[in-house]
Amino acid sequence: MKIYPIAAVLLCMNVYAQKQSTLKENQKHLQELYAKYEKDLKKAHKNAKAAGIPPNLYNEEDYKRTMDPVTGRTNFEGLAKVNEDILTGKYQPSQPMSFISNHNTSATGKIIDEPWIERGPYSVGGRTRAIMYDPNDPTGKRVFAGSVSGGLWVNQDPSVAANEWQPLSTFWANTSISSITYDPNNPQIFYVGTGEAPTADAVGSGIWKSTNGGTTWTQIFTIPVTYSSSGVRNGNFYINDIKVRNNNGVSEVYAGVSGAYVGITFNDGWQGLSQAGLYKSTDGGTTFTKNNSLLALNTTTGVTSTTGYSIQQIEIGADNAVWVSTRSSRFSNIDSGGRIFKSTDGNTFNQVYNVGSSGSRVNFTLSRTDANKIYAFMQGASSAEPIRIAKSADGGTTWQATNDAAPVLALPTATDTSIPANDFTRGQSFYDLIIATDPLDDNTLYIGGIDLHKSTNGGTSWTQISKWSNNNNMAALQVSQVHADQHEIVFNPYNNYATGQMMFGNDGGIYYAANKANIGTVGGFSPRNTRYNVTQFYSAMLNPIKTPANEELLAGAQDNGSWWLYGVPQANNFLTSQSATGGDGMYTEYDDQDNYEIASYVYNSHYLLTNSTYYLVTSANRNMGHFVNEIALDRTNDVFYSYRSGLTLFRTSGLSASATSFTNNVVTVGTAQTNEQISWMKVSPYTTASTTLFVGTNLGRIFKVTNANTTAYAATLLTSPITGTVSDIEFGANENEIIVTFSNYNLTSVFYSTDGGTTWQNKEGNLPDMPVRTVLRNPDNPNEVLVGTEMGVWGTTNFLATTPEWASVTGNIGNVRITNLDYRPVTKTVLVSTYGRGAWTTQNTVPALSTAETKSKKDMNIIYPNPSKGISHLRFDAAKYSSVDISIVDGSGRLVYSKKNVKSDEEFGQKLVPGNYILKAESKGQIVYSGNFLVLGRTGGDDD
Repeated sequence: MKIYPIAAVLLCMNVYAQKQSTLKENQKHLQELYAKYEKDLKKAHKNAKAAGIPPNLYNEEDYKRTMDPVTGRTNFEGLAKVNEDILTGKYQPSQPMSFISNHNTSATGKIIDEPWIERGPYSVGGRTRAIMYDPNDPTGKRVFAGSVSGGLWVNQDPSVAANEWQPLSTFWANTSISSITYDPNNPQIFYVGTGEAPTADAVGSGIWKSTNGGTTWTQIFTIPVTYSSSGVRNGNFYINDIKVRNNNGVSEVYAGVSGAYVGITFNDGWQGLSQAGLYKSTDGGTTFTKNNSLLALNTTTGVTSTTGYSIQQIEIGADNAVWVSTRSSRFSNIDSGGRIFKSTDGNTFNQVYNVGSSGSRVNFTLSRTDANKIYAFMQGASSAEPIRIAKSADGGTTWQATNDAAPVLALPTATDTSIPANDFTRGQSFYDLIIATDPLDDNTLYIGGIDLHKSTNGGTSWTQISKWSNNNNMAALQVSQVHADQHEIVFNPYNNYATGQMMFGNDGGIYYAANKANIGTVGGFSPRNTRYNVTQFYSAMLNPIKTPANEELLAGAQDNGSWWLYGVPQANNFLTSQSATGGDGMYTEYDDQDNYEIASYVYNSHYLLTNSTYYLVTSANRNMGHFVNEIALDRTNDVFYSYRSGLTLFRTSGLSASATSFTNNVVTVGTAQTNEQISWMKVSPYTTASTTLFVGTNLGRIFKVTNANTTAYAATLLTSPITGTVSDIEFGANENEIIVTFSNYNLTSVFYSTDGGTTWQNKEGNLPDMPVRTVLRNPDNPNEVLVGTEMGVWGTTNFLATTPEWASVTGNIGNVRITNLDYRPVTKTVLVSTYGRGAWTTQNTVPALSTAETKSKKDMNIIYPNPSKGISHLRFDAAKYSSVDISIVDGSGRLVYSKKNVKSDEEFGQKLVPGNYILKAESKGQIVYSGNFLVLGRTGGDDD
């Protein structure tokens, strides 16, 4: 099978046994991998550009930083086993950590709870491609929504703006949601598809199934991961759509699978290209069979391939016919995209439309009242025709389209003067492309690209009904402002769709229309992102002079700028949100006295934030560095460092509250080896008269630069503990105590030195194989260390032991990528930033407990045991609250248990089905405790 040139990065790979090779040989091998990667990536970008798809530079760099330095691959699929082990208690803490507040121990000395406080943002939202009204709610209020990296959520009634979303997939192995559906024969059965194919921004983990209306979930349909001879990874990583058809009482589950192209994101290599196709199950997802009538043509051989079409969408018609559309394959000779197929029996499919471009992504909508009517919205056939709309009124036999010689159908024209008249997706039809017909009137259509448009005459003409901003001639447009990039449109099916309510998913989260009749007016849409905290933060830092009573942090968000989260915590513990900068927000920093703050955009666009905003790096230097560019700040001497290229960086001095212009000096850390780049920088807090800067590279080399703030700086190469990408450098009680982490799969991730980097101790212990991105040590207890990983926060209480015991202490944060850990010693505050679940904090307020201690301070609100089987205790301040009223709701929001007048440490609860629940305790209307309550089945570590 022919593949695009970038496959060479996975070809010609010699399998190195790192433990049997010298450090120099390992570095040479990794350099070779980087060379292949960069060479083939350029070719891949060229192919992607021809297909109208831009590169995803963050994920391309992240692939390099996480790939196995032996094979050049990543082991993302192994995280499913890590998740399973977490849930079964394998990584349950055996001792409490004073580094994490609100802890306590049970009689067996186990950790009971590690509650992190969610700080926000409270109502920002994030990219959403899946929305479903709960078929089990007869009132038509409950809604499920899936975000690209923040998991699955439920809202009891999003028509009420104040109603909060609650997460359901905190402890899944993957939180990238692309599709959701239910079984019409049993609406208690849900299916959720994972992995986002349009950008390949997040690799999925097959399908997750619930048989109890969303309370508990099981992972199904996971094709074992193997590698073909050409280096393509086999597996089903992108489930673009799922539908269930009632075929005379038999529930037929259809799953649309496609692969991913590393030239777009290089997130995890070639993903599942050979497994693309339409799959069907008639046994509730126990087994799936690939449809052999939807195999694509191999243009090299001229015969039908064994590779299926990459499926984009599946719909069940009013007459029970099955319709599917396709998208591009990333095999260069598989003719996949641009098609619509139809089947009356769910087995044999016939092509009814072909746009004429194998790279075209096709979305469509079916009439609910006329089985023969279909509308399709797709990428066009050429650069001259970027998008197309087509319509059939006879079941796909004949079509009208916007590219007809005398077209009846028209394309929407955007009011935004920056958007071309022939492409209201503005070149992003690979990404934002959605169309839906009104269930009660198939001449009424809604379509989305950058903005939303509506037609009441079957696509003959269109009216713009939303705007993403007031720029570019849109200020006078009297419609609601809705976040750009539309992905989902859903009607409320309650009372046969007569309510007129609609939900929309886009890059800004979820929007709600109370009445479709008023949708094109000011106020026709309203955001519904209350506690829908799925923000992807690249990093976050604490304001060093604030306190938990009046908190502040600054965080950089993907596609949503940098945000201040600040002020007196609200009743729900969230902080007030305020935008600091727009575009992409990257790394952030604070001056030690908060005289200024630093926010970042792409590459070397860094801003000094005072009363105004000033560039720290001159315009000639701003395009250097990484897309998400490493920075470091000497807070004492007011010197800023940012990555430049190779082993060079920019030094920018003279930062202050009144500074307005800056000079960038180049600091050369050392002689870069081939393909060597800086991957992390850290200023030592122990040298204050000058800057001592520690620099780590993607070859595992570590440099110590003294007097880095002067022209007389000197760089010393320390001993490298291992070959890989340095992801963090932190310190212990002095500059000689150094902790270094590495982000690669299949690599020892944590090392410790007590002699300034001359020798290193392996502190991997029992830590599973996963990227470790950040580390933090408790300054009050050298045995306590936290690491931020691809699967949440992990901690150890015996770091100084020869083999530390690590445990999952991620608590309510869940199994999400952790991007940074920060600490404010004065208030003993720990900050966690995540890529998909916003920012969280905890307090290090009490001394560590010995294994014999079973009590903690009375001002703590503790649920124990947690996990349990449903029967637990709550410890709270009995002097403040005489008793509380307890309620437990399941994953879909149903109340499963309640008890009033529960006293501190009093037993409550009942045996519950294993799963993730939300427990709330209230006293006279005041919330005393609210958090996740995990119920497990019987395991070896359970206590009755």
